[in-house]
Amino acid sequence: MTKYNSILVPIDGSDNAKRALEQAVDLATTYGASITLAYVAHDIAPLANFDQISTATEYVKEHLPQDMEKEGQVFLDGIAKTVPESVPVKSIFAVGSPGPAIVKAAKDGDFDLIVMGSRGLGPLKGLFLGSVSSYVVTRAGCSVLIVK
Repeated sequence: MTKYNSILVPIDGSDNAKRALEQAVDLATTYGASITLAYVAHDIAPLANFDQISTATEYVKEHLPQDMEKEGQVFLDGIAKTVPESVPVKSIFAVGSPGPAIVKAAKDGDFDLIVMGSRGLGPLKGLFLGSVSSYVVTRAGCSVLIVK
């Protein structure tokens, strides 16, 4: 049986992500593993280059990335508080497309396992497997557990 030492848990606030975190906590407790929560904010840079709104564009370019990171970290800190103290927990905030950002975080952090929800907060919630989870399953260099 594989022993997991380091588990990555992408979090987006969806019910499936919450269930994935519960499963990750169970696994971390069983194996003595650590958990790293990951939140990926969508990159709004392409929108910030819309020239017809130049005044807003400058403000967005200057302030929005910092605001997004602050809000993302507040969100991650709140989720981290729900993890039992016996489980070591860290967090990662990234900006970009969620699938590639999760795969990159998993590779960069040398994680043994990714535990994530089958569907997030995106459109078409009723599909069998979401686009992000499908992307991660097919491209991650480690095991992936999908939780419904």
